Order: sequence, then C-alpha cells, then structure tokens
Amino acid sequence: MLSRLIHNERTPRNAKPYCRCWNENRPRLWESNGGCACGEHADISEWRWEMPDSTGTSWVMMCPNQKQVTFHPFYSSGTAAVKGDTALVRDYHYYWEIKMLTEPYGTDIMVGLGTNKVNMADSLFTFTSFLGRDGESYGLSYTGALRHNATVTRENVGFCKGSIIGVKVDLWQGTLEFYLNRKSQGIAFYNLRRHQALYPMICSTAAQSSMRLIYAASWQASLLVDAAKILAASVNGEKSLFLPPGLKHTLKSQFWLTLPNHKCILDVDDATPDVSPTSPTKPESSMSLSSSLKRKHWHRRW
Repeated sequence: MLSRLIHNERTPRNAKPYCRCWNENRPRLWESNGGCACGEHADISEWRWEMPDSTGTSWVMMCPNQKQVTFHPFYSSGTAAVKGDTALVRDYHYYWEIKMLTEPYGTDIMVGLGTNKVNMADSLFTFTSFLGRDGESYGLSYTGALRHNATVTRENVGFCKGSIIGVKVDLWQGTLEFYLNRKSQGIAFYNLRRHQALYPMICSTAAQSSMRLIYAASWQASLLVDAAKILAASVNGEKSLFLPPGLKHTLKSQFWLTLPNHKCILDVDDATPDVSPTSPTKPESSMSLSSSLKRKHWHRRW
C-alpha cells in the first residue's frame, strides 16, 4: 500500500551525490575504489547479487565478488534486472546500500525488492520501469518515482552518479523505507508481511550503467534494536552525548541502528564500523540461518 498521495510530477528533482570516488566519465567495472570513505571498506555483506539464468553478458556483467553489476555493457535493447541470492527472513530488520557508479539516464534505473514470482527476464526487449509494475515488486526510480502495483508517486528527489541508495525493510512490522545519501525518505510501503518471500532487486534500461552493493546487514527484531533506534532519534545533535562503552560500541559497529542520525552519536571521522570479519560471533538467540546470512559484524553477544 502506498503511504503517500501522488504529488505534482513537475516537482524538481535535486539528486545529489554522496560519494565522489567515482568521478570519471567511464564506467568502473571491477576495480577497487581505494580511499573511499563511504563505509564500503567495511565489507559487510550478508548476501550478493545473483546472475540471472536467462541472460547473457550482453545484458548483465557481474564482478567476481557479485557485488557490482553493469547492465547492458555493450548496448541496450530493453530492461535487465538482477536480484539478491538470499531471501529475506520474516521478523528480521534489513538494511542495504547501493552506490550509483554511473550517471543514470533513459527510461528507468530502479532499486527495490520483489517476490520470487517476478519474472526477471520478461522485459529484456522492452524498455520499462520494471519494479512496481504489479503487486509483486516495489521500486524507487532514479527520477524519484515510487512504484508498486502499477501506481506511481513522485515525492522523492531521486538519485544520480555518486548517490547512495539505502533500503530498509522491517519484516516485523512489514514496512519498506528508502534512504537517499543516508537520509530517510519516510516509509514508502506497508503490508510487506503478506508476501511469502522477498528479494532485493535492481534494474536498468541504460547502456553501460553500473551499481554496487556496498553494505548489507540484518538484525532479528528485539528490544535492543528498538531501543537503539529510539535513543539515536532522541539525541538531537548532541555529539558529546555520553554513552556506556558497550552501547557505544554497538552503535559504532552497527551504524544502521542509528540512521539517519548516526552523526549525532559519533563524530564523522569516528563513524567507520569496527569490523573483525575473521572472528565473527553470533547471538545465542538468533535462529539458524544459511551460510550466506551468517553475520560478519557481531562483536559480542547481545
């Protein structure tokens, strides 16, 4: 269900970049971006993109670590889409971020999610806004349009080259919220719990368009998660707020819990997640998950 009414489509789009690491005119395919300070170096990714079975390299190219996708690397003849390799688990909170590496243009480039009923290859020769065409998918367009069940709203500013698009899914309450450059755009859709399985998805009609998954994490619904979000929202810009060491460590290493107010808890230069991927631990209360969902970012038991 859409949470907002349709606004005037002539509302100006003021998309802005967050990260200027990708400032060249050509697509960057597999290269590491070196000194990027947007959090990509933390290497927290519980899932990766899955190469569609029905498409070849003329529609989609994927880097070896399955994080970066280049759509239509030679020329575009329609709409290509990919989805995550792991379904979202009910009663968990999810947050992932995608960096737009090339300037978006053309019919549409979208970020969102959908069910396993979405046919990822049925628009290969059609230029369309793929996500949100029916009730099985949800999408945010680079133009700022929100789409679901063939209904469109235009309230968001959209995204451009260098933008970071965040997707927050709460499968405890069944809500979907988009972030642009780590600022919340408000809850876009409700009632997601009606779906049996949901997957992250991206799509593009633009030739040589490229996107990269830079962060993907999840947490089981708990009082600690709710308390951390409430605390972050109540800080009101007090950077000097004193926090107990354990709680400060939690908010620092799992910055998603404090979005969009993470700068209120930690100084900008101190906001890098403290990750130790070689020695992960797992909370005793967590359910058993597949290997692709094992946490790389736990530092202590909750």
